Amino acid sequence: MRHSRPRVIMTQSRTFERDSDVLSLVHTPLITTRSLPFDETVIECHYDWLILTSRNAVQHFLPYMKKVRFDRLATIGRKTSERLEQEGLSIDFEPPDYSQEGFLAGFPAKSGMRILYPASAKARPLLYDHLMAAGCAVERFDLYQPVANRASEDRIRVLLAQSPYAIAFSSPSGVRAFMKWFTPRDLGNINVAAIGQVTADALEAYGIKSIQPEKETLEDMIKLLEDKIVGGV
Repeated sequence: MRHSRPRVIMTQSRTFERDSDVLSLVHTPLITTRSLPFDETVIECHYDWLILTSRNAVQHFLPYMKKVRFDRLATIGRKTSERLEQEGLSIDFEPPDYSQEGFLAGFPAKSGMRILYPASAKARPLLYDHLMAAGCAVERFDLYQPVANRASEDRIRVLLAQSPYAIAFSSPSGVRAFMKWFTPRDLGNINVAAIGQVTADALEAYGIKSIQPEKETLEDMIKLLEDKIVGGV
């Protein structure tokens, strides 16, 4: 029966889009997002590239897509691309490694290139800094703000008391929200999974060790946990 499966607390914003035959997935998002005001004159210019690095960025920028003029579209993450493709848009560049580092390793940056880069207020500066250093003219602005989802605090507290098999984190913002309410000791012997090195580093800053899938997707993280269960780990 479903309740007898090892339970995993899924803390990412979006719901996992398939069921698991091995695990009981409990979606309890730690983060919601809030749109931020910005100077809309920036989208009146013409750009060589528009860069959107997450589904949240797509969600908050879609109302402006018909206003902005750009030649090519770049993303980070298959789910980011899929959401744009649902709107009839074609993706010109999507790195196989779903990180800023992976993006920069393959993106054809050229001096003088005009780039529009709407992003989270908490986004790392790496992508922006490297593109600027390459001579690109990057218009980067804060599009949205991650906000701790306080509605999840009590539910997670109850779930942790029931000794779940694992808890999964997908962003540093989620880690920080969790640590506002809990301590590493509250995790006990629960397995901790992280999507991406940046998320793992955020956990490590609190002394929390984590396991990571090779590919930075929810699907691969669940597969990693499923394999651990099947392997008796």
